[in-house]
Amino acid sequence: MKDFDIVPIDPADHGLVQSWLAIGEAVERHDWRDTLGWHPTRRMMSLVQHQSDTDTERWAAVRDGRALGWVSLDLPVRDNTHLAEFDLEVHPEHRRQGIGSALLAHLERRVAELGRTTLSTWAPVPAPGGVPVGDTAVGFAEATGYRNTLDNVIRICDLDKVDDAEIERLWAAAWERAEGFETVVFEGEPPAELLDGMAYMHARMYTDMPLGEWDLQEADFDAGRVLEMARLRRERGELELHVVVRHIESGDVAGLTSIIVEGGREHHCFQSDTIVDP
Repeated sequence: MKDFDIVPIDPADHGLVQSWLAIGEAVERHDWRDTLGWHPTRRMMSLVQHQSDTDTERWAAVRDGRALGWVSLDLPVRDNTHLAEFDLEVHPEHRRQGIGSALLAHLERRVAELGRTTLSTWAPVPAPGGVPVGDTAVGFAEATGYRNTLDNVIRICDLDKVDDAEIERLWAAAWERAEGFETVVFEGEPPAELLDGMAYMHARMYTDMPLGEWDLQEADFDAGRVLEMARLRRERGELELHVVVRHIESGDVAGLTSIIVEGGREHHCFQSDTIVDP
């Protein structure tokens, strides 16, 4: 018999929110082995901020006012409306007590009520020769009937060890093949003349990247969605540095990439969408 309740996470419940954040920190250290380093801002902001194209629900398994584990549900409402994506974490000190199974059962009932047909999540898996991470999540997923449909590799680059001369050589070699194109570099909100082209490239991320058996379908992406992404990052205190490659004669966007730096963790950054038009 379970001795906890599953309740929605109320942003106004300070004690519940603090214990929910403590789960994230403990899981980062236990399962991810501090690969990225704990940073709570994005998680706290998610309680009051979300994309207009996605509905979000969050529940916690609570005992005596404290969260032992939690699950979130993200529901695309503009495209991929068959899909439900989730995150599930249980504090390492409270595992093997049926908490994760109860949260997953609650989630699956809710997804069935909403008529979604595909339920997916990401789980850390150790890679040969890579940074050691835990395999608890993938073991739990397999034990509860989920199967792996796509492998996604996280690569870490120590910029202090990059050979600047080699970068210059690659840069020069690239421009020998990229005659007729130019780079446009900016931060934050994109210039108006690039919005439609960037929206097209972001939409291609849904169809051009390897998908394995992941049931991800074409996205409805437009300029407004690009602007909203920029606004959400600004509200979270994130600096997004963009490079767009544009065909000079036509003005068409031929490719893009961006680097995101989170406020309060400026020693670390991560690469976002990177794609070239076929």
